[in-house]
Amino acid sequence: MQSQLKQIEEILNKTSLPLYDDLFNLTNSVSTILENEKTEYRPQAKSGEAGSLLNFLQDDLPLVIVPDIHARPFFIGKILNYTLPEDFIPLARKEYTVFEALKHKKIRLICLGDALHTEYQTKERWQAAMAEFSIGLYTGPFMSEEMLLGMNTICALMKLKEFFPGNFHFLKGNHENIMNKNTGGDFSFLKFAQEGAMVREFIHDYYGDDILYLLSCVENAMPLAVITKWVALSHAEPEDSYSLEEIINARAYPSVISGLTWTANDTARETSCSEIIKNLNPQADIKDYAYIAGHRPVKGNYNLRQKGLFIQIHNPAKENVALVYNNRKFNPQSDIVNVSNEVIYE
Repeated sequence: MQSQLKQIEEILNKTSLPLYDDLFNLTNSVSTILENEKTEYRPQAKSGEAGSLLNFLQDDLPLVIVPDIHARPFFIGKILNYTLPEDFIPLARKEYTVFEALKHKKIRLICLGDALHTEYQTKERWQAAMAEFSIGLYTGPFMSEEMLLGMNTICALMKLKEFFPGNFHFLKGNHENIMNKNTGGDFSFLKFAQEGAMVREFIHDYYGDDILYLLSCVENAMPLAVITKWVALSHAEPEDSYSLEEIINARAYPSVISGLTWTANDTARETSCSEIIKNLNPQADIKDYAYIAGHRPVKGNYNLRQKGLFIQIHNPAKENVALVYNNRKFNPQSDIVNVSNEVIYE
């Protein structure tokens, strides 16, 4: 039998879309995992569902934080094979790749959302796919090329969750909206074309309603925020200062979902990050914390707001991840690393 890493790499490098049965079984498995993830680190919501907060305050594991992926399976492969610094894992007797550390439960790998919709150097493909879409051709060659990257990405992420449910986590971003709905804190998406509608119709035409439904179940069961001893995390800069109760029960509060996934730059309440950290960890010393998110691209390695407390890390040209040590404050100057040492887009 193939090793777990080989199975994931095979998914990442597939040259054809996943088969219906394989996709059905995987989405069904992962939606079940997420819907029943009512653990010490994921408090149950009042509805009985798994809550929207991951609480690792009692946890000593270091974190590898991945910003927006946007249908880049090659990025995932590079992350998993990246060799971590020697001092990142306490008492380690060897160097670990991210995958080895994940497999041996020595880290938590947390993605900040946005699995679908390529966004860089793909404008022409989206426009060609839009021309197909406009004549009712929902699974044409240009959209099929886009969806191969997207489905390879989604399936690899789901397989990681299936393999390592307690150590791999994917937060909901604003692109996790397979139904392209405009309710419940979600909004339909369009940028270069009508990406949200185009992806929905592709899945509907190619796989049918069962797969659409299961993918929506996976998205709806994703957590929205993380709190640890050193960092707080969400997909976007929090628009307002949400309480512990509001974040755990976010599916009952659409404004919390949109406020953690859709916030535009320079529109958030200036103290939202510090207040959320205090709401989630009343013993927090704010000067030791960082609030990390992605959502909007940055120049360089990061962008700072909210007096330096908020750190935005999504630069798709650099394939960066953030390393959060378990014994010290996060330092964006030294702890944001490039997993390939390459500039992917000029």
